[in-house]
Formats: sequence, structure tokens, C-alpha cells
Amino acid sequence: MRSALKFVMALIVTILLMLAFRALVFTVYTVSGSGLEPCFVSGDRVLVNRWSYGLRTGGGPYFRYTRWMPSPVERGDLVAFNCPADSSVPFTSLPVSACYCTGVPGDTVMADGVRLMVPGRDHIVKVSESNMRLLCFLYNRYEGRNAEIADGRLIVDGAETRCAAFGNDYYWFSSGRPSEPYDSRFFGFVPETHIIGKVSVLLYSVDPSLPFYECLRPGRNMQIIRKPRPLGAE
Repeated sequence: MRSALKFVMALIVTILLMLAFRALVFTVYTVSGSGLEPCFVSGDRVLVNRWSYGLRTGGGPYFRYTRWMPSPVERGDLVAFNCPADSSVPFTSLPVSACYCTGVPGDTVMADGVRLMVPGRDHIVKVSESNMRLLCFLYNRYEGRNAEIADGRLIVDGAETRCAAFGNDYYWFSSGRPSEPYDSRFFGFVPETHIIGKVSVLLYSVDPSLPFYECLRPGRNMQIIRKPRPLGAE
């Protein structure tokens, strides 16, 4: 009886340690779709380092967002993040996507033929007719500010704003394929709060169309993800 109790306690401790490791150090995600081909294919299992840009904690309905030992995302990084396409749930509950970072704060990117500066804490963006709606959206959606457009002017917290300043850093992400639009061309700038970590290792890959005993794809296991040549912004 005593040995059985020890076994159960050891099993519980092991499970708790595994959950803590998954939540605080590395997390495994499954690639779905073909947006990152040929580097990744649907069914790949990748390891995401949650400390790459500082460990993210909180952000839900009960705990305040915090990032421990933060560091910036770099151009060319393959980043896992909560896709900001839905505002009806906490951002930590949003689906996870992975894209290459092609724009950091201060860079200029092209969106629908318009040049936009990527905003950030240290980068003030001049308000213009071409970016006014986007800046208004960022203030309302991510900054917790009350913004509106009235008579061709951007009004933030009751005052006209000609130079927009933000409390978050934002990033522009690309799938790497012009034909795959599910990236920042679709959901816009991604705030730092949504960043999970860097995709660091391809663990293994599963072909769901094959039986379980032969579904592992050969040659797609334990591969270190190296940064490609710069995918620079405009």
C-alpha cells in the first residue's frame, strides 16, 4: 500500500513538472496548413522557446500581462504568436500562428500599396489620411484608449492627435509566400502581448493520411530552425 502511494505521488509530481516545463520553458505546437512551405508542412511538430523574447505570463481575465526579461523580436525570426483576428476572447486563448518577422518598430512596410511605419514605444508615427484608420484601430483594440475619427482628424481620449505614440511594440509578420495571405496582410500589426516565442526546433512530422505505424515522415525530426537570410522590410 505504501509503495503504491509513493508511485502515485511520484507520478503526480512528474506530471506537474512536465506541465510546468511546458508552460514556462518550451511548448510543442502542430503546424497546420501550407502557409510556411517548403520550410514546414502540415503535420510538423515544432518546439517553441517561450523565453526567446521574455517569458509571457498573465494576460487573461484574472492576471495582468507581464513579460519577464523581455528582448525584442528580430527580423527574420520565425515567431509563434496568438493570431489577433478575434477580439471576443482573451488574447492568450486565440489560435496560435507562426510567421516570419519582416517588420520591427520603426521599419516601413507595404500594405495594400500604402507605406506604413511599424509603431512602437520609441517610435512616434505621424498621423496621415492613409494610416489614420489603422492607428485608431490600434488605440482602441490594443492600447486601451478611446479613439475615433472626426472631421478627418484622429481624436484620442478627447484630444486631437497628430503624432501617435503607443505603449506597446508592434510587429509585421509574413508567411513568406505571396499566395498565402494569412499574415499581417490579413490581421495587421501584431502587438508584443500576443508574442509567445521563437520556433526553435522541428521535433518530428506526422502524415495524417498514413496509418499510425508508418505516419512519421523520414528526415523531418530533431532539426534546429536557423534564421533564413534577412526578409527585410521595405
